[in-house]
Amino acid sequence: MKTKYLIPVCLIILSLGSACAVNPVSGKQDLVLLSENDEIALGRETNKEVLQQYTVYDNPALQAYVQNVGNKVAINSHRNNLIYRFTVLDSKEVNAFALPGGYIYITRGLMAYLKSEAELAAVLGHEVGHVTARHSVRQYSANQLTSIGVALGSLFIPGMNQASSQLAQLFGAALLRGYGREHELEADRLGAEYLARTGYNPQAMLDVISVLKNQEIFEKEVAQSEGREPRIYHGVFSTHPDNDKRLQEIIGTAQTLTETAASANYVGHEEYMAYMDKLIYGDSPHEGILRGRRFFHEELGFSMSFPEKWNVTNQPAQILLTAPNGDAIIQISAEDINKKLTPRNFMIQRMGLNNLDNEATLNINGLEAHTGVSVINSNDGPRPTRFTVIYFGQRAYIIAGTSKLAKNLSKYDKTILDTAKSFHALTENEKVLAKPLRLKVVQASKETRFSDLAKQSTLESHAESQLRLLNAKYPEGEPRIGDLLKIIE
Repeated sequence: MKTKYLIPVCLIILSLGSACAVNPVSGKQDLVLLSENDEIALGRETNKEVLQQYTVYDNPALQAYVQNVGNKVAINSHRNNLIYRFTVLDSKEVNAFALPGGYIYITRGLMAYLKSEAELAAVLGHEVGHVTARHSVRQYSANQLTSIGVALGSLFIPGMNQASSQLAQLFGAALLRGYGREHELEADRLGAEYLARTGYNPQAMLDVISVLKNQEIFEKEVAQSEGREPRIYHGVFSTHPDNDKRLQEIIGTAQTLTETAASANYVGHEEYMAYMDKLIYGDSPHEGILRGRRFFHEELGFSMSFPEKWNVTNQPAQILLTAPNGDAIIQISAEDINKKLTPRNFMIQRMGLNNLDNEATLNINGLEAHTGVSVINSNDGPRPTRFTVIYFGQRAYIIAGTSKLAKNLSKYDKTILDTAKSFHALTENEKVLAKPLRLKVVQASKETRFSDLAKQSTLESHAESQLRLLNAKYPEGEPRIGDLLKIIE
C-alpha cells in the first residue's frame, strides 16, 4: 500500500481504536491496531503461557551465553530501546520463535545442529527481525482490515482485551507456520544486517539454512517411515532453499554494511562448541526417556513399554501413542490423588465414568488398579474407550485408549490393556537407562570416519546420518583432521 493512501484510511478507522504508526524498520507508516505498549504487554503475558508449556533448560552458563550473543545483535537492531530476553528451552524440537516486545526463545534441539556463535547469532537475529518489524502486529492488522478474521489458534491470555487475544491466536499459528514468505525474507534481511553491524559474518545465515534444510530432509524421511508428522522448524529455514537468489542478494547487501572484511568475519566456532559439550540430546529427563519401545521416567519413578511401531508424542502433560495407520490412540496422563478413594471410585467420582463396562480390579506389578470400558462423547460421536487407573505414590496414572471407529475397539483393546499392565516402579537397573543422551565434543584424527563413530554411538537408529547432521556433513561428508566434532554418548 502506498503512503498517499495510508493517511486517509487511518483517519477513517481511528474511531475504531486503531492507528497509524511509523514502522521502526522502514520509517514508513503502517496500519496497526495495537500500540507499542499493548504489544509489549501481550508479549509479557504470552511469555507466561510459553513457560507453562516449556521448561527452561537448566544450564545457567549456556543461558548467559545465549543472552549475551542475543544482546550484541539486538543492540544493533532498529528497536534497541527494548529489553530483549533470550531463553534456551529444554526441548528436542528444532525451533526458535519470538514474542512481541522482545521475548525470544531457542530450543536446545536447534542449538545442537548449529556449529558456531555466528550461526547462533543468525538464528537470534532472524527472530529479532520479527520483533523489530512488528510482524505479529502487522499480520494481525492486515487480517482485521480485510475482514478475513482471526481463527488460527486458541491461545487465551486472561486480562487482555479482545484485540490482544486475537493477536495471541494469530501469533500461535505463526509459531507453527511462520509469518509468510515476505515477512520471513524481511526477517532474513534484518537478521543479516544485524549480523554485519555486530561483526558476525552474514554468511552464517546461509550456513544455518543449509544445515537445517538437510535436517528437515532427514526428518521428513524418518517421519514418513515412522508414520508420523515431521517435526521441523517453521521459519526462514523451511520457507526457502539455501540457493534462493533473493536471500543471497540479502546476504550480499549486508556484507556491504561492514567497514572492512575483517570487521564482519567473526565466526566463533571453538567458543560455541565449548557450550555444546554435555548438552542434552533428544529426550529430556524431565519428560522421560524413550529407548526403543521402553519408556523411563526417573523423576516420577516409573517405567512402561509402548506398542511396537506406534508413534510416540511426549508432551508436558501427557504422552500420546498413535497406531501406525492412525486408527487408534492411547493417552497417558496423571492426576493427584486428593481423597482416599479406590481406583474404581476415582474413575467414577473424579473422572465421571458412571457407565463402566467390561471392568476389573487389577494388581499391576504390585500397584492398585482398576480398568473398564466407558462410552465417551467425541467430535465423531459416542466412542467406547478403555480406561485404566493405576495408583502409584500420591498420583493416579490414567491410561485411556480408543479407536477411530467405534466398532474397532476390540481390535486394539488387548494392546491398550497390555500397555497399562506394563506400568511398574523404576528398578535400580533401569535408572541407568533413564539418563539422557548428551553431546560430547571431540577432535577428529586422520582416521576418524562417521561410520566408525556411528558404531560406537548409543543412538539406536540412523546413527551415521544423525552424526553427519550434527556436524554439517550431511549426507556424505567426512571430518577433516583437527575438526571439532559433536558425538553422542
